[in-house]
Amino acid sequence: MNHLAQIGGVFIYSENPQHLADWYAQHLGIVYEVAPDGSAYYASLPYLTLDEGKKAYFAWSVIKSKKRPPVEFKPYMINYRVVDMEGLVQKLRNAGVEVKDIEVYNEGKFTWLHDPEGNQLELWEDTSL
Repeated sequence: MNHLAQIGGVFIYSENPQHLADWYAQHLGIVYEVAPDGSAYYASLPYLTLDEGKKAYFAWSVIKSKKRPPVEFKPYMINYRVVDMEGLVQKLRNAGVEVKDIEVYNEGKFTWLHDPEGNQLELWEDTSL
């Protein structure tokens, strides 16, 4: 039996969560709320469940690091589903963000970049829809 239903969220630990959250807001348009003490920046992104068609939420957060040692090698990548890949890549490059060239596969268009803290990001535009 598969007990995993969905990914519940992404929680990015940061030494400077405001700076990192502002970067995501500026470059990817993530609109977030701020915890009263300023230690967390979060967004709830809605989707419909496939099995029941109910509205659910995916959590995206930047959280102040607490007792977490810095990690030089970050063995993960976050994939963000986007629209207008070409426009977004141009916007990022115009802002001085280094972005790899777009690659096209059967699953859609892809490109890769890093946020200011070195987290690897993959942008994906699903062109099969």
